[in-house]
Amino acid sequence: MAYSGGADSTALLLAACRLWPQRPIYALHVHHGLQAAAGAFASHARQQCLQWGVECRVLAARVRRRAGDSLEEQARLARHAQLQRAARELGCGWLLLGHHADDQAETLLLALLRGAGPAGLAAMPRAARRDAVWVGRPLLGCSAESLRSELDAAGVAYLVDPMNADPALRRNRIRAELLPVIARLEPGWRATLGRSAGLCAQAARQLRDSAASDLQLCRGAPGLQLRQLLALEPARRSEVLRAWLLELGLRSSSRQIDNLCRQLQAPPHAAIGVSIAGARLIRRDGWLCCQSALPSRPATL
Repeated sequence: MAYSGGADSTALLLAACRLWPQRPIYALHVHHGLQAAAGAFASHARQQCLQWGVECRVLAARVRRRAGDSLEEQARLARHAQLQRAARELGCGWLLLGHHADDQAETLLLALLRGAGPAGLAAMPRAARRDAVWVGRPLLGCSAESLRSELDAAGVAYLVDPMNADPALRRNRIRAELLPVIARLEPGWRATLGRSAGLCAQAARQLRDSAASDLQLCRGAPGLQLRQLLALEPARRSEVLRAWLLELGLRSSSRQIDNLCRQLQAPPHAAIGVSIAGARLIRRDGWLCCQSALPSRPATL
């Protein structure tokens, strides 16, 4: 399981040790090296695990960032890629993450503020299979406050990451400024926002299933058959394009999909000027094709 040394992952690790005393448990600590205290965090993780009799693996993660990339997002992708790789190599059936109800609410609000659709507003699933490993979030029904209170009452040490107070990160501002206002308006905000995320997850699954069926009708060796694609109503066409790009390992924004749909309405001889994650999409003999080498799909948890 992922173990940062913070309150959430500490509570999860201790709960796992109590629930499954006879099963092998690995604490996976990702060392980004993004702040001066990163080495001290790794030392804390090792010491705590030694005290609890848990094997600790410290994983080095290199954050690759291009112009315009969010450091927070790229760090998350690098962290999750390392966690998944380590879980596979260790033969783990499950990788547990310490996300709680507050994290779920923040993720939903972040998605709402960037104009996400149902898939983004679904926030984080309780369980999902990623390659050969199941990823689980057993604490999504717990508040951050309750987890910290339990640890404090038991005298269990945990880390407080100074980056969690950095106002430059949007998630931190949502936590410090927006959630207190929401809490005054709706005391049960954790359950309410969690329920909204669950409903969006249901809608996203339905859209995904429909898009998969439509994609089968449009897909061919060169790419997507434009005649079949353009016969679909606009909303279904957008979902097919999004599903196709994801299948190729390309993450697209709503703005890119809208732009691509507009250009597909142009006369057949018109060029398509859309590039997504370094891959260029072109129109060729009645097909929508991907012209350049594609990146491997980024890890998502």
